Amino acid sequence: MNYSVLIAGEIAAKNIDSLNKFGKAAVAVENGHVVALGDKSNVKGENDVYNVNVPTTNTRASDIFYMVNEPVNVLVNGKYSGLTDDPREFNIPAGKVFSMFKPMIGDEVVITEDGLAGNKDNNTHVIPANSTKLTWATETEISDVSLAYKYVGDTYVSIGNERVSAYRFICVKA
Repeated sequence: MNYSVLIAGEIAAKNIDSLNKFGKAAVAVENGHVVALGDKSNVKGENDVYNVNVPTTNTRASDIFYMVNEPVNVLVNGKYSGLTDDPREFNIPAGKVFSMFKPMIGDEVVITEDGLAGNKDNNTHVIPANSTKLTWATETEISDVSLAYKYVGDTYVSIGNERVSAYRFICVKA
């Protein structure tokens, strides 16, 4: 199974610490996935960790969304978490703490095709909807959401000798 690859290009969170947080989900997540911010964890040792939820259609207009952006080869107990340098084989298991950032208007990201739900077809945007994956949507569907990225163009991510299909987006609602 190939997991999502995120290239967080020009994002405000690179220069503003308050836009970066730690999260923990009850489901497995991947880089480039979007989660709804919940309450702070009450688990001992997790003072700066937020419980996050899967976005739903019913609550997405009022949710505060964050994008998962965990370094792929992180050290866990002195050992690398991954045995491969292929970022498509990396995901974050349920209950594991991960890094995330608050998308801001103007942020530019690239997400591989595997990291998106739905079909591109004639859709021009991606939004949170019943999944941690951003879902393809029309321009009219973004009116009732608090987070939306506009499709800018096709691109690819080089992984080894392979070109993996990806899409470039700019945040238009945050």
